[in-house]
Amino acid sequence: SMLVNSLYNIIDSIFVAKISEDAMTALSLVFPIQNVVNSVAVGFGIGINVMIAFCLGADQREQADKAASQGMFLSIVHGIILSITGILIMPSFLKLFTNNQDTLSLGLRYSNIVLLFSIIIHVEITFEKYFQAMGMMVVSMLSMLCGWILNIILDPIMIFGLLGFPKMGVTGAAVATVIGQVVSGCCFLAYLPR
Repeated sequence: SMLVNSLYNIIDSIFVAKISEDAMTALSLVFPIQNVVNSVAVGFGIGINVMIAFCLGADQREQADKAASQGMFLSIVHGIILSITGILIMPSFLKLFTNNQDTLSLGLRYSNIVLLFSIIIHVEITFEKYFQAMGMMVVSMLSMLCGWILNIILDPIMIFGLLGFPKMGVTGAAVATVIGQVVSGCCFLAYLPR
């Protein structure tokens, strides 16, 4: 989970490095905050996973459903809090490492989009942990890989303006990441047991 979520930024960096050194530096500086958001989501998701698995193991389906619902609600709340906090601290955080205005501008452009949609990461990772708790590891991994592969495809298209898309640069990398994460979340929704 952490690997796949980290690979979003790594893949973005590979393509963004072709734009400029400042763009590459900007993404590298944003990565630690992105990683904190992912880590909180994974840590919280593991707690939800344990509760659901425990309830399912004890044949307490109603309690498992309750844990899943409360877990999703709290995950959304965490996503909102981290989104707001991340956006607010990012300018100061970036200034700790650079005074280069181009790097600061590119870092803020990328981080504002990715952090604005932190809630998506939290929901996606919560779904991932739901499926793991139910023993559906293949669904979990395939759903995550769908979003990641889509990010690999969309990155060059949106960054460099291929196939009729406008050239968006660093902003395109952020948009491709968010789209990949949304698609991953939709894959989880499609397999969610009714």
